[in-house]
Amino acid sequence: MAKVEKELEEITTTDKIKAMKALKDAGYRVEMAGSGVPTIIVTNADEIEKSIKTIRSLLKGISYVGSFGIRAVRKTDMIATDSEEVKTEELTAISA
Repeated sequence: MAKVEKELEEITTTDKIKAMKALKDAGYRVEMAGSGVPTIIVTNADEIEKSIKTIRSLLKGISYVGSFGIRAVRKTDMIATDSEEVKTEELTAISA
C-alpha cells in the first residue's frame, strides 16, 4: 500500500499539464480548476459514460496515473461564453 501512495505523491504538476495538453490535442475541452485536477468538459451528461473509456486509454498511453474529472457543461459556463462573444463584438465595433 505504501508503494501505491508513493506513486500518487510523485505525480507532479508537470504530469498534470502534460495530461491536459494530450487531452486538448485529442479534441477535448479541458480545464484545471482550483483542485489542480485536469477536468474534461463534455457537451451533455450522456457523453460522460461514452468518453470515459477513451479518456482512460489516452491517459494510460502517456503513463498518467493521477486522477482526472469529467463533467457536463454548466449553465454558468454557457453564460460566460455568451458574454465573451458580446464583448468581442463590442470591441470590434468600437475599433472600426
